[in-house]
Amino acid sequence: MRAEPASEGAEDPRETLDRAYARQLQLQQKMRQGVADVVTSRKRIELQARQLERSAVKLQGQARLALQQGHEDLAREALSRRALALSELEDLKEHNALLAAGEAQLLEAARRVDLQVQQFRTRKEAVKSVYTAAQARTRAGESLAGLDRGDSELLVALQRAENKIIDTQARAEALEGLLASGTLEDVSIARGPVYRELAAGNSEEHVTDELARLKESPAQPKPPPHSNEQPPGE
Repeated sequence: MRAEPASEGAEDPRETLDRAYARQLQLQQKMRQGVADVVTSRKRIELQARQLERSAVKLQGQARLALQQGHEDLAREALSRRALALSELEDLKEHNALLAAGEAQLLEAARRVDLQVQQFRTRKEAVKSVYTAAQARTRAGESLAGLDRGDSELLVALQRAENKIIDTQARAEALEGLLASGTLEDVSIARGPVYRELAAGNSEEHVTDELARLKESPAQPKPPPHSNEQPPGE
């Protein structure tokens, strides 16, 4: 059974990088939203300031007209309202200056965040590519290792088969040489039932031939009987 890799079950670093990148995108979005809010507030203040400026100009005209008509009290009231508008205008200008400074700081921070996000995205993709390539190389190495083990087993089996074939061929050549020289009879044939049947048939045929020859040959004189008696006169 193949052992599982040490990193099996561990968190995929590519997922970790993606989550970190998502957090940076959220920070980037918040920074941009902050800049947008400051710009909106500053534009609103600028609009109010322009309205106060127009109101101050209008009140000054009303005061001048009231004096010309001999209504000093109306002129005084118009000038009081103008002074209040100018005071509010100064406050708005101060707020606008603060907002402008804050907007500049936020824009600079947003640019830094944008740069960090861009750099992180580039590095993230590079690291993910390297990790994916490393995983592919690991899998390829494991596959090659498995193939090497299988090839080694096949080579050993093939070597055994070749050795067995060589031994069998050598034995066959040795037996053929002994049989050819007459040193060794073919035991398998000599002791086989077919060989014994042929041998028995040949023997019976030989006996029949010999019996026929004896019948055709002239009768041989019988030898004199052996006797212990001596001839007369001896």
